[in-house]
Amino acid sequence: MIEMKKTIKKIFKGMSLSVLALSVSLSASLSAFASGAWPSGPSLEAEGACLMDADSMTVLYSKNPDTPYYPASITKVLTALLTIENCELDEIVTFSEEAVAYEEDNSTIIGASAGDKLTVRDCLYCLLFHSANDVANALAEHVGGTREAFVAMMNAKATELGCTGSHFNNPSGLTDPDHYTTAHDMALIMTAAIKDPTFREIESKLYYTHAPIKRYPDPDDPWNTVYAKHKMLKRNSYYYYPGVFAGKTGFTTTAGNTLVTACEKDGMTLVAVILNGHLTQYEDTARLLDYGYDNFKSLSVSENDEKYSSVTNDMTVMGLPLLNTVDINLDPDSRVTVPVDSEFSDLSSELTFELGDNDPSDAIAKISYSYDGRTVGTAYLSDSITGLSTELEALSEDPLLAEAYGSDSEVLAVASSANASYESREYQSVPANAAEAPAADDNSSSGGPVASLISGASNFLSEDHVVLGITVPSFVVKILLGVLAIFALILIIGFILLHNEKKEARARAKRRAQRLHHTKDLTRKQSMDIDMMIQNKVFEKPRRRGRRK
Repeated sequence: MIEMKKTIKKIFKGMSLSVLALSVSLSASLSAFASGAWPSGPSLEAEGACLMDADSMTVLYSKNPDTPYYPASITKVLTALLTIENCELDEIVTFSEEAVAYEEDNSTIIGASAGDKLTVRDCLYCLLFHSANDVANALAEHVGGTREAFVAMMNAKATELGCTGSHFNNPSGLTDPDHYTTAHDMALIMTAAIKDPTFREIESKLYYTHAPIKRYPDPDDPWNTVYAKHKMLKRNSYYYYPGVFAGKTGFTTTAGNTLVTACEKDGMTLVAVILNGHLTQYEDTARLLDYGYDNFKSLSVSENDEKYSSVTNDMTVMGLPLLNTVDINLDPDSRVTVPVDSEFSDLSSELTFELGDNDPSDAIAKISYSYDGRTVGTAYLSDSITGLSTELEALSEDPLLAEAYGSDSEVLAVASSANASYESREYQSVPANAAEAPAADDNSSSGGPVASLISGASNFLSEDHVVLGITVPSFVVKILLGVLAIFALILIIGFILLHNEKKEARARAKRRAQRLHHTKDLTRKQSMDIDMMIQNKVFEKPRRRGRRK
């Protein structure tokens, strides 16, 4: 029955795609064009930089965004993210000899010894606050089994997040010719991290006391307390910036100063990245954040995109909603980031049905929004099947239906056949003379929506119509009406037929419970093969009744 539900959903998803494609084609000329230039960015001392809106993934400013640099300890953001995704916070991490072996002079550590045990929670605070390299090694071994395996996980995760110019070779960020990243990639990594509630919880604190270790066995020893190093988080710091809630520092002699920062203010969450800074990483970050909040604003797509809401809500023919069975909805969380003096109507948009593995599983299409030639956000359209789909799912889960037709339901085979037929079907026009259109089978709801649609088609098809302010030629309406008539006919007949089958299954179960005696012929009649029934009554063209008028 689970497979049956999947097949049913596949059928209706295909229908929603076709309806959406036809509907959007009627409003394609509504695309807007940006009316202003992109705000000029600040002057920075750092070699590489990126400012990104974490909600829309819009790059507001960049400097050498795809040039590889040594990241130093901001690498630990990725190490922390992988640890959180693969571990429980109360798991115990045991430090090995290899983990505590120092790989570089003056390496930052907590002073752990081989055999020391800390929880994953303790380790994460030591990793992100104290930037401890021995902890990074221990976490890598705990999560990946070996540091080499963990490094492979790091690079796989970076690829999953969309990074294109990075390669990681250790979990700590110590200097390595094969360990590098870009400003844009690091913004993607930090954006993913701050969307994790555990990461944000850790970053919300300024200090943390971990369990004692061999070198500092006294639980009250001050060396067991670690402190956040990012100065923009601290109110008593000259560099304090209101709204900053997360960040990570980094430094080596070859990498210079590196810094990633997340700030939430004025309805926007911004991520700033500094690579190869020259002792001005905080000033550069402040300039980036000021530029972002002074020049941009964040807008909700679902609250502003009138074009696609019109397509999904207002498309009707003769007063009958075209999308009555298939609801197509904009993702309510999608946002775009635009200059403060612009409006949503200044954006241009592009709809595509080509979706990737990282796109939402329930999406049927993606809309990309742009301003002044820059992508400023994306939104997804998802389908919510109502009416018949709800009934079909109820049928697929009904235990009486399962008992009547077995676990390998014949309905599944018929549904699969219907789906294959649907996907290969070309659009067909309704006859110009509505009287020539084939009449629906009497069992299909005489006088229903299909009958009304066909009876009024002659007048409707004889002239052009205006939809969403656009003159639609009559031949386009004919194609659209023909497709909708086919869908409606299949839906109505299928609904009635399957609903009757459900009632019959319940009746059979009741009669068996009451132990009534049935004749062999009656039982065979009630157990009629469902495949033949559906194919004869649903998927074959209904026979004409009487003579053509």
